[in-house]
Order: sequence, then structure tokens, then C-alpha cells
Amino acid sequence: MKYRRRILAALAATGGMAVCCAQAQSSVQLYGAVDAFAGLTRLSGDTHSASVVNSAGLTTSYWGMGGQEALGGGLNALFALESFFRTDTGQVGRFDGDSMFGRNVYVGLNGAFGTVRFGRNATPWFVSMLLFNPLADSETFSPMFLHTYTTPPGAPVGHSVAGDNIWNNSVVYQSPGFGGLRFNAIYAFGEVAGHQGKQSYGGNLTYFNGDFGATLAVQRVAVNAPDFAASGANYQMAYLAGASYDFKIVKLFGQFAQTDNEFNTLTGQRNRTMQVGASVVIGPGTLMAEWARTWQGGNEALQSVRRDTTSLVYDYPFSKRSDIYAAWRYDKVTALNPGNTFGVGLRHKF
Repeated sequence: MKYRRRILAALAATGGMAVCCAQAQSSVQLYGAVDAFAGLTRLSGDTHSASVVNSAGLTTSYWGMGGQEALGGGLNALFALESFFRTDTGQVGRFDGDSMFGRNVYVGLNGAFGTVRFGRNATPWFVSMLLFNPLADSETFSPMFLHTYTTPPGAPVGHSVAGDNIWNNSVVYQSPGFGGLRFNAIYAFGEVAGHQGKQSYGGNLTYFNGDFGATLAVQRVAVNAPDFAASGANYQMAYLAGASYDFKIVKLFGQFAQTDNEFNTLTGQRNRTMQVGASVVIGPGTLMAEWARTWQGGNEALQSVRRDTTSLVYDYPFSKRSDIYAAWRYDKVTALNPGNTFGVGLRHKF
């Protein structure tokens, strides 16, 4: 049962809600989450704090439609159309220029063989990262998410993983369960004539048995993100290992990630990130704590640079679908001034 709940959480966060939850002969569902918080935000390197009402405190706000149709013989056709939005302004996407259906857009088949999806899909590497993270995919308060996908202003070391956590032009395969073991694979086509080596691909293994869970993930990204391509990198390799153990009152989480940016020359750039965290049941709610450190190698000028981020969040559920939370985050990059972020927010899932 616990394994099923963890997989359901990952599917909901990465676009598999319709696949997992639509069990009728033919069905279409509307689902999503609306999240907003009020407070002060400041990353390490920012000159001043900003007073805000922002979206994406614990969950990036989104809505989606998905469903599946039974085709007979245990085979099902499935689809999803999912769109991010900003609760504070009503704008589409996580940021200006984001696609209208930027979360997941796919059509696929599932059956005894597993699931195959074609379209825009969340990466297995990202799924592993959020599964073993007490703050999951929180853009604002999860240190692991921040170190992986955001760069502080003026920081000498950038975020770790190149590209998005959702890939265009991709095919995903999700295996059936083998006891508590599953594996997932993704391949994104380059779609550029004469450049067959520009594709990106990756995969992960997840294992859940009772109170214990573990994962391994790897991906190769054909570099097209400006901040990586400008450095001369041709591609990036990213690796991740994570584990968790549930002691009932306290659940512990740990991860280690490494990214290698490969160049034409003999030199390269390497980032390593370590994360530890816990979730503790306190009264009717849950206290979540997380710390992450990223440091750089492969470049002597930056080897002493590191980033440390710590977050504390208390989440109080009004019901299964609505909760209120209070959160604090401390962010510090070597040679830059620290930044504190505070927020009180409300989240509703539908």
C-alpha cells in the first residue's frame, strides 16, 4: 500500500494521474492544484527582499485533462493535456515564454507490458529526485529543486541540470512492477536532419519494500540551454542516487547527485549535490526539513565555491484536498550575501 501511495504521488506530480486513476471502460478527468503564498523572497545574491504574493509555494499550480479507454485484452489507450499557470497573475506557464501545455502532453498505451507515452514527458531523473525529497517539486522551498534547476543572481556557479525537467519530442516507457522494483526510460528525438547525435535520453530504477525505498537515475542531455551551451559544453551527464526510510513518526530522506558537463577539450565541469531531509508528524500536520549543498569541481577557479540551502515547512491539512503551510528558506552562495525567504500559503487539489 505504501509503495502504491508513493507511485501515485509521483504520477500526480509528473503527469501520470490519468493513467493511474482512470479505471473505467472510458473516462476523462479534470484535475490539478492551485497554490499561492504571501511573504518575502530573497535568494543569495539578491540586494533586497521582495514582498510578494507568488504561485508555486509547495506545488507549481497546474490544471490537466486526462483519461483512458479500454481497448480489450487488457490494452488501454490514454492521453493527458496539462498546463502550468501562475496563481498570482493568471498567466499561463511557469515563466514568460513557457508553453501553454508545458507540464505533460502525451498519448499512449498501457497493458501488461507496462506503459508507452509519446509527446512531452517528465524525465525519470526528475521523478527520482522528487520521490526522495521531503519537499518534492516545490519550486520555492525545496533546496534540492533550487540547486538542480535555478541559479542565484550573480552566482559564480549555475544550477546543476541542463534543460527542463520535462522533455519535448520524447518517448517514455514505464515498466510494470516486479515486486517493489520498477524502471522507466525516456528518449527525446533531436528532430534536426543530419544531427542524429543530438538526442537526449535517460532512465531510472525505483524500489519500495515496506518502509524502505531507493532509486538510481541517469540521463544524458544534449546541451541547448543557453547558460550551458555558452560555456562550450556539448552534452551533460547527470547521475542520482536516493533512499528513504519511514520510521512512522519520522521519515528520513537522502540523495546524492552529480552532473558532468562535457567539452571538446580535455577539461570539463562537475557539480555535486548532497541532500538530507526529514518529515515529522507533529499534531495534525507535518513538519518538513531539508538541507542541500552543491559544490563544483573540474574548474580550479570555482572549486571553493559552494551553495547551501536549508528549508523548514509546516503543512496543516484542512482536508484531503486543502492545506495551509508556513515556510522558511535560507540560501547562501560563497562570496554572496545570504537570502531568507518566508511565506504563508494555501494549496487546493482537485
